[in-house]
Amino acid sequence: MPRGEAITALVLGAVTRDVVRAASGEERERPGGVATWAGTALARLGARVRIVTRLRPADYDALLGPLRAEGAEIRALPSRHTTTYALDYSGDSDVHELRATSDPIGAGDVPESWRDADLIHLGPLHQRDVDPSALESLRGFAGLDVQGLVREPGDREALPALLARADVVQVSEEELPALVGDEPLERFARRFALSEVLVTHGARGVTVLTPEARRELPAAPSSGRHRIGAGDVFLACYLLQRVHRADPVTAASWAARACAEKVDRGQIPKGFDPDRGSGAE
Repeated sequence: MPRGEAITALVLGAVTRDVVRAASGEERERPGGVATWAGTALARLGARVRIVTRLRPADYDALLGPLRAEGAEIRALPSRHTTTYALDYSGDSDVHELRATSDPIGAGDVPESWRDADLIHLGPLHQRDVDPSALESLRGFAGLDVQGLVREPGDREALPALLARADVVQVSEEELPALVGDEPLERFARRFALSEVLVTHGARGVTVLTPEARRELPAAPSSGRHRIGAGDVFLACYLLQRVHRADPVTAASWAARACAEKVDRGQIPKGFDPDRGSGAE
């Protein structure tokens, strides 16, 4: 797709209630989840964003308001619970505790007019978040972050079907053993016919694996502390660049610069382009 032409981006996954404990010990609630972070980044980078999610109706206004303010179209489906995470950044290592899970997004939950998208960002945050049946009629370049499928113990029945639908799979260095076990990453990628795999290493950068090559890319310089959602933003920016026909290494480098801006400032500024500098807040 020519650069400068608006794309359509479909994001599937939970909008979460995040209970965040800062290094100071202060605790507060905020909207979170892949749908929030990826949806906001894509909207600020000019995409037409559509989100399908499930949460308690009582939480619609508080958790969906910021996304609506960014111009995202949202199909919010009722759920018995809202996916809730406790995120503790007060110690030497970050702690993520899943406290509640939403009902699954399933077949028929994506409006028919939304099923053709340039970019599909799959962001399941627990093992029942996105049922594979929801993907059967979707058409577009799809990326999957496996964080919610491997972070918690339990049945991973949906994982193979989600991997099969993804054009790009992202996994963090910490969660990689839970995904591949003792199998070398290259062999795992061949077994599931994965054309592009991103292994994120936080401040040390990212591994980009394709059938042709394995590249280790550094992170862009950053001094910020806004790490929540950084991986979601990275994948969203990577997918955006791939849809704009950047090669995987160029897309990952661009996404790293955008991600550094998010870590420094909390969000990507509206109109931001790492190739030209910051846009307006």
